Amino acid sequence: MENFQKYKVLLTENNNFRKLFAARLITLGGDWLLTVPLLGIIYELTENPFITSLVLVVQSAPLFMLGSFGGYLADRFDRKKIIAISEFLSGLTVLLILYAVTTESVVFILFSFGLLSVAGSPYMPTSDAALPNVVKKENLAEANVIFFSSWGVMAGLGAGLGGYLTTVISRNMLFAIDSLSFVLSALIVFSINKNLSEKSENKKEEDISYKEGLKYAASKKEIFSLIITKATFSISASGLLSLFTVLSYDIYKTGDFGTGLMFAARGIGALIGPIAIRYFFGSSDGKLLNTIGITIMAWGLFYFFIPFSMSLYLTVLLLIFGHSGGGSQWAFSTYGLQVLTPDRLRGRIAGIDYSLYFLMNTISTLMIGYLATVYGVLFVFKLFPILGFIFGFVWYLSTRNIWKSLDKS
Repeated sequence: MENFQKYKVLLTENNNFRKLFAARLITLGGDWLLTVPLLGIIYELTENPFITSLVLVVQSAPLFMLGSFGGYLADRFDRKKIIAISEFLSGLTVLLILYAVTTESVVFILFSFGLLSVAGSPYMPTSDAALPNVVKKENLAEANVIFFSSWGVMAGLGAGLGGYLTTVISRNMLFAIDSLSFVLSALIVFSINKNLSEKSENKKEEDISYKEGLKYAASKKEIFSLIITKATFSISASGLLSLFTVLSYDIYKTGDFGTGLMFAARGIGALIGPIAIRYFFGSSDGKLLNTIGITIMAWGLFYFFIPFSMSLYLTVLLLIFGHSGGGSQWAFSTYGLQVLTPDRLRGRIAGIDYSLYFLMNTISTLMIGYLATVYGVLFVFKLFPILGFIFGFVWYLSTRNIWKSLDKS
C-alpha cells in the first residue's frame, strides 16, 4: 500500500507536479486526437498501407533529427519556457494541418503534420528532464509511472475519442479543438511556480556542449544499456502501429472506430503495465530495471497471436496485454536514465534517448509499411513480434548483472 500512498501524495499534495502532469495529459491527448483521423484520411485518399504508414514516419522523423537538440535546449535554457513555447507553436501548427486536410493533398497533409513534430520536438526531453525537479527522489519512480501511464491514458482516450468523434463531429472541428488544447497546456506550464532545472540561473555561464552528453552515455554501461532499449525495441514495434488502420479497414471492416479502439487498447496497456510492475517488482531500482527485458518479451508474446485473431475485440485484449509490457519498458528505462544521470546532463541524455528511438521508429515504420504492401499485413504481424521477443531475451541476459550490482552499490 506504500506505493499507492505515494501516488496519492503526488496527485493531491504536489501542485507543481499536478500542473506538469496536467499539461502532459493535454499534450499527449492532443497528439492522439489528431493521429487517428489523419491515418484514416490518408488511407481513404490512397488505399495504400505504405503511404498510410508515412503519417507516423513524418511524426517521428523530425523528432529523430531534432530530439537531441531539444535535449540540449533543456540543459541550456529555462525548461519552463521551452515547454510552453513548444506547446504554443504546436497549437498554431494544428491550424495549418486543418487547412491542409481541406486541400486533400497527401503531400501537404504529411508536410504539415511533420511540422507539428518540429514544433513539439523539445517537449518530451525537456519534460523528462524537468520531472525530477518537481518531486522528491523517493517518489520519482511513482511519478514516472504516473507520467508514462498518462501517455497510456491519453493514447487510449485521445485515440479512442479521436476515432469516435470523427463519426459525430466534423474533422475540422476536431482539429480546432486540438489546437486550443496545446495553447491550454502552454498556459498551465507557465503557471508552475518552481524552477524546472537545478541552478537554472547559472545555465548561461556553464559550458554546455552536446558532445559531453554523448561521451557520458558511451562511458556508462548502465546509461548505454537503457538508451538502446527503446530504440532497439522500436524496430519491431513501431511500424506495426500504422497498420492498425489497415487491420481495422480491411480485416475487421470497422473504419476509424476500430483504429481508435486498437490505439485505445495500446494506451490502456501502457497505463496498467507500469503500475503493476512497480507494485510487484519495484522494491529496489535494480529489480525494477531488471524487468525491462521481461516486459519486452511479454510484448512479443501477445503480439504474435494478433494475426491469428479474426475478432477486433480479441485483438484489443491482446493489445492491452502486449502494451502492458511495452509501456513498462518505456516508463522504467526513462526512470533509470533520470536517477542515474546528473541534472546538468539530463536533458541531453533524454534528447539522445529520444533521437535514437525516433530514428529506429522511422526506419521501422518505413520497413514494415513496405513489407506489408509486398507480403501483406498479417505477415509482418507474425514476423516482428518474434524479433521483439528475441531482443528482449538478449537484453535481459546481457544486462541483469548490471542491475544486480546497482543494488549492491
